[in-house]
Amino acid sequence: MKLEGRLPEVRIEIVTTTFVASGQPEGIHDLGRFLENLNNAAISRQIELKAPAIRPLYRAQAHIELDAPLLIRREEIVFANFDGPYFTRGTVQPTRVDVPVLLMSPPFQIQGMVALAPGVEATQALRNAIASFFVVRNALVFDAEGNQLGEGEQIIVNGGAVQMSCATRRHIEAVAPVAHTQSQTIARQPDAQEVEERARRAA
Repeated sequence: MKLEGRLPEVRIEIVTTTFVASGQPEGIHDLGRFLENLNNAAISRQIELKAPAIRPLYRAQAHIELDAPLLIRREEIVFANFDGPYFTRGTVQPTRVDVPVLLMSPPFQIQGMVALAPGVEATQALRNAIASFFVVRNALVFDAEGNQLGEGEQIIVNGGAVQMSCATRRHIEAVAPVAHTQSQTIARQPDAQEVEERARRAA
């Protein structure tokens, strides 16, 4: 039964270069407040997750649930998946347009859309956007080789973890294994001149 006036449950999945942690962020009820906390230097450098679970980056089977809250250093976050409302407080948002971006945040490539003011030069606006934690919508996450790892309707990216950025829809694509051709797998047959030369040397 849903209690009247009860705030919706928020869960986040935080990705670092080595671990993935998930849980309920302490005191956070919407994405706007989460961004405020991430970008406020006066608040603790640690993000607290209740009912947390953690696993190594590429080993989902090693997922374990912890029996105490988990603290994560903000600067270690590469990006975070957010599951919850965008805003619970009434605010008027300025007009924005979605601009495609490619972010190189090792060990990931992140492709998606960033909301920027209309009419601005995309590269300069992107320079300002990645100065802090910011939202990327309709995001696709790839490894450095271009293999897709996941996607998210809205993820929060740590601008401090972005090494390169570009206002483009492109990304480094995975290279398909090169198929062996018949000439590579079957030994080349010698022609008549080579056969004659070999016979003369053997004589």
